[in-house]
Amino acid sequence: MSEKNYYVSDVFFKLTFGQNTSESKRLREFLLKNIIPLVPIHDLSVANPELTPQMIRMKNNILDIHMQNNQYEIDMEMQNSKMSVFLNRRFIHYSCRLIDYQLEAGDTSGKLKELIQIVFIRDIDKRCPRLMDDFYAKNTYNISQLGYLQTTIYVYLPYVNKIASEKECLSEFEALIYLMENGNVEGIKYEEKEGMIKMMKKKYNKFIKDKKMVKEVDARYQVQYDFQEWHDVDVEYAKKAGLEEGLLVGKKAGLEEGLLVGKKVGLEQGLSEGKLEMAIRIYEMKYHQDGEWLKECTQEQLDYFSQLILTDIESSELKEKIMNLVS
Repeated sequence: MSEKNYYVSDVFFKLTFGQNTSESKRLREFLLKNIIPLVPIHDLSVANPELTPQMIRMKNNILDIHMQNNQYEIDMEMQNSKMSVFLNRRFIHYSCRLIDYQLEAGDTSGKLKELIQIVFIRDIDKRCPRLMDDFYAKNTYNISQLGYLQTTIYVYLPYVNKIASEKECLSEFEALIYLMENGNVEGIKYEEKEGMIKMMKKKYNKFIKDKKMVKEVDARYQVQYDFQEWHDVDVEYAKKAGLEEGLLVGKKAGLEEGLLVGKKVGLEQGLSEGKLEMAIRIYEMKYHQDGEWLKECTQEQLDYFSQLILTDIESSELKEKIMNLVS
């Protein structure tokens, strides 16, 4: 990882905040009371504390911390990546799945609990830069939907550097975010009433001494980094071409021509070759399987592929759906 800042590793995050230990509970509750101060958290239990090497090696496995009590379900995760349409839709899709999982066959909607999704991410929403922001269902008059079930809260880690440049002394919560983002708290003043910084550093020092674990995390991060490179292309392309879906990214020649032609004729020319190559690359990156079979696909099947690849579908099911597509 760049400069070996494992504070932003989803593995370290889960090991630190997602375990059934007294230290982990203290750290977890410290975060929650500063992010969702009005939500009762004292009786929350972690439903998925387990973390095995196999889970770490599964690059698409979401290493979240899922908590629940009688009133709420709270899901918290670390994303060492930049925001994109692709990634944001993954968050939305995952939160919908978590709500759906609450009900068993025969249950009524009255049993549903409100879900609060908390995402720590290494990016800033330039539309409204701040440390934290929340999104939920509401109308044009800013009135929340009656009975809404899902709120997503983003903690934009890099924004803490702006706060640090403007404040003489950071709060303990801000200092903890600063430690996550920068890997240290050198050169800043901060409060430490509850000993959270010392506790985090202790956890971190223990973590980096486990060379086997660090090696696993490095391998996991490299896969995520390679996939993020494609996400970045996706975002930039979508901005320039005005595409709703970012998967229509071609190689350089196809992209340059496609941008010019696409504005006039909807990308009917110039992107076919580039889109196919990118589809194969994305498939092989996501599933670690040969993607040459995509060369036999029609344009309609490739368009369908660009929709399915955004979901958590298994490779066998994805291939079956595409090959069985009938015009």
